[in-house]
Amino acid sequence: MEPLMTNDLANDFDTIRGQLVDNFVKIQQGINDGMVDQETIDGFQKELDQLLTDSEIRDANVQAIVNILTKYDVPIAIVDGKVVDTTKEGE
Repeated sequence: MEPLMTNDLANDFDTIRGQLVDNFVKIQQGINDGMVDQETIDGFQKELDQLLTDSEIRDANVQAIVNILTKYDVPIAIVDGKVVDTTKEGE
């Protein structure tokens, strides 16, 4: 079975989503091929839980940074999961 993406996850949501979908496809193929036992599935679940926790921590950290910078009138915000400059053209 091909190795799963674990520590090499990208920083943007769309890429992470693709990597996680790829992991689920590999897991499903392993299950269908009868090559995955319960211990392996439990290991995959633990890795997935850690990835989700890491993602939540990263999102919270980015939000905290944006909040701090906003207090100092830095024109940024999080829009659709991305940090964006909120200044208008010509300002």
